[in-house]
Amino acid sequence: MKPYSAATGGEDAETAAGQTVISERRGSVVTVAINRPEVRNAVNQETARRLLEELQAFDSDPDLNVAVLHGKGGNFCAGYDLKMLANQKAPLKLEQDVTKGPGPMGPSRLQLSKPLIAAVSGFAVAGGLELALLADLRVVEESAVMGIFCRRFGMLECLTALIEI
Repeated sequence: MKPYSAATGGEDAETAAGQTVISERRGSVVTVAINRPEVRNAVNQETARRLLEELQAFDSDPDLNVAVLHGKGGNFCAGYDLKMLANQKAPLKLEQDVTKGPGPMGPSRLQLSKPLIAAVSGFAVAGGLELALLADLRVVEESAVMGIFCRRFGMLECLTALIEI
């Protein structure tokens, strides 16, 4: 596969160490991978921004017909990076109106005009499940774990991210 990057206008780009999202293009298909395996592909602000950029670039590229979203290292996505959020100095500013702008996970509020496939392995929980639900089709390994675990603690706020008005 050829590396592909929305940041370079879709032109081939070298896959650099430390990139939180890696896209590769093969013909009319682009794969978009969350590349934070050390935290089970938990999404931070940079990753959310990059996912949004890559999927918007896919949607606007007339030469691309389908995208496949997956995670590197055996997990799809373990949700938002709560450790990073807890250690952040400034509070995370979120749009209160869920019908406006991107959400904390990045592209989960996008309405794509082309098919998106989620290739799910390992964990797809909380915000990771939200990203899987963005896809038109989910291909899921038998051993994958999908769910919203914060319900155990009575935190309904996690579920509001899945409810679209």
